[in-house]
Amino acid sequence: MKKAKLVILRHGQTEYNKKHLMTGKRDVPLTEVGEEQARTAGKLLDGYVFDHAYSSNLSRAFNTAALALGQTKGNDHLKKPDGTWHIVQDADIAELDTGVFTGRNHKEDPEIVNFKRGFYKPLPGGESQKDVVDRVERFFKTHVLPKLEAGENVLVVCHAGIVRAFDFVLGIDEIPADGSASPGTRRIPNATPQVFEYENGKLVHSFHIDNPKELEAANQNKPAQQTQKPKNNFPGNR
Repeated sequence: MKKAKLVILRHGQTEYNKKHLMTGKRDVPLTEVGEEQARTAGKLLDGYVFDHAYSSNLSRAFNTAALALGQTKGNDHLKKPDGTWHIVQDADIAELDTGVFTGRNHKEDPEIVNFKRGFYKPLPGGESQKDVVDRVERFFKTHVLPKLEAGENVLVVCHAGIVRAFDFVLGIDEIPADGSASPGTRRIPNATPQVFEYENGKLVHSFHIDNPKELEAANQNKPAQQTQKPKNNFPGNR
């Protein structure tokens, strides 16, 4: 029996996260808190040995992967001769393109809050959830699944919208039959590993590893008073 692990990790905090701005494909760097979250995630993954590491082509994901791997033992085989990490960057796992909404507050901007979403409906000038699921599925079937079937462990560092797309690709959630929007029922925390255990290429178990630094940052970023929950929780806003 060939056993393998897939670990999926959202990047650490950015300034856009702190300010509730739609990020999409804009290459926004990690904050100091985000870097600390990434290092803590690596400590949580200490003992996990990866055969392959992937990130999106955006720096917040790549740097999270590098900082996390730097805190682990047993992964030096992923280092290049110059000491940097061999992390394969792939545009298929870049965040959902938020189009004209990029850089705008997804909790307060009335055009964003009132935008009627649909699974197949793209954001203005951007992508739909269907677009993202298609490219994540392509990435998974091309690069990840064959390695899991071979008993190899894989690390993927990406974005909130991509993590939600993986839920569909891995069969955790079902694509809405009526074409309605499916933002997901769970929050996607920064730098919090989710572990998927495979046997002979089949998913058999999954679990999260809570990142205390993410919880600390989230608590610090709470508003002084409870505000009304916005109508829309967009993938791509992180």
